[in-house]
Amino acid sequence: MIKISERGRFCAVCGTMNGPFLDNLCEKCYKKENPLKIKKLDSLQVEICYECGTLRILGNRVDTWKRDENLEEIIREVARSAIIEKLEVDTPLQYEFEDDIEESKIMNYGVKEFATSTRVYAKPHEDFSEFEESFTTRLKMHRTVCDECSKYKTGYYEAILQVRGEDRKLTEKEEEDIEALIERMMKQYEDARMAYILDLDVDQDGITATVSTKFLAESLAKEIKGISAGKITVAYEHKTTSRDGTDVFTNTYLVRLPIFSKGDVLEYDKILWVVKSVSEQQIKMESLENREIRQHDRKRVEKRGRKKNDEIVMREYMIVSKEINAVVIMAMDNYENYEDNLERLPPKKEEGENITGFIYDDRNYYLE
Repeated sequence: MIKISERGRFCAVCGTMNGPFLDNLCEKCYKKENPLKIKKLDSLQVEICYECGTLRILGNRVDTWKRDENLEEIIREVARSAIIEKLEVDTPLQYEFEDDIEESKIMNYGVKEFATSTRVYAKPHEDFSEFEESFTTRLKMHRTVCDECSKYKTGYYEAILQVRGEDRKLTEKEEEDIEALIERMMKQYEDARMAYILDLDVDQDGITATVSTKFLAESLAKEIKGISAGKITVAYEHKTTSRDGTDVFTNTYLVRLPIFSKGDVLEYDKILWVVKSVSEQQIKMESLENREIRQHDRKRVEKRGRKKNDEIVMREYMIVSKEINAVVIMAMDNYENYEDNLERLPPKKEEGENITGFIYDDRNYYLE
């Protein structure tokens, strides 16, 4: 066990009686017999992406664009951390650093090398003076393009996102809602450098986007499904084979929107309905005969319901007068007046108000 010796003893090596002593050795002999063993880092390569400023040191990446410090301070911090990490000693140490790093010399003048001087202190016992060791580490600056920027510049992508209607085109409202959702989500990922959309097209087939990563494409698909009650399928296409023999695939995430969407007019069980909302299991519909709102099984309605959007003729009406169970309606296209049942009108409509509707099979129906 190491312990400080009592005064009056002598050094086992040089014989001096001038203490204090540690392991029966005076301070001078103890330091000679027990030198401070540290691994000195002679050089350190610092890779700097000239596109985004990302640093890579000893395999570790530092996203400088996420931090408030300037590039000079960040290089100084990570270099010192790397130097300390490489010392690999259990003895408690203290450090002093000096360097000549200047950001302007790196970015404006292309200086390729700086130096950091490290002074290491250790104290084996409080009655001894400090051990001291000094060395210089050369910081070799290498300007390059990081993997992420290289992928972006070369149009790298891992997935394709598609949004389609089930046997129909997307409505204008659906297109607007989905584009707005994608825009909101991309703002959430604006700090993630590998989260980007290379291309987004809206055409008669639907929406198609080329997406940087499978994770982002899947996240977008799930969010779109959430607001549309659509169904997601995934297809895999072999893209290439990496150098180590690994097969690389491009994933296509297809969100198929329901057959019926909000606002559709359809015939179901010999009654005309207007769709109010669609969920994964049910469709909420309002009867155009008595304004009753009901939940129907989605699969059943999709199998037996018939969309009538292309068969109806839109029309404008005005409520001329109301009685207890009857109402007088005027068609605004030919000013013809006729009576109808009050229960067929949208609720809370008063005399003099205009309402939209349509004609189907020579009968008038009212929407809002």
